[in-house]
Amino acid sequence: MDRPDDRRIAHLDMDAFFASVELLHHPELRGQALVIGGRRAATSSAGDYRRLRDYSGRGVVTTATYEARTLGVSSGMGLMKAAQRAPNAILLPPNFDAYRDYSRRFKAAVATISAHIEDLGKR
Repeated sequence: MDRPDDRRIAHLDMDAFFASVELLHHPELRGQALVIGGRRAATSSAGDYRRLRDYSGRGVVTTATYEARTLGVSSGMGLMKAAQRAPNAILLPPNFDAYRDYSRRFKAAVATISAHIEDLGKR
């Protein structure tokens, strides 16, 4: 049995995890205000990324990079409200298959260093 002084507890904040996965797929967007949400294609007909100002309809922010957060965008916020705060932010639709894949990989890596994991993301 572990003695209390042998135990270590780590809190891994995965608040911007989806945005981090998107930046792996789109490294050219690093350092820019990026919002994940909506359902439309990531690029316009001209081939460039869609901007939040061009979004219309209902939808919510799934997550955002810290650059977008400094402009007042937060998870759960309506996309139209987010567009008022950060009109030039890039808007990407969520890619839940990729998020599940990277989440599995991450949890497998953590499991190599800890036998006990409390996954609060599985609500």
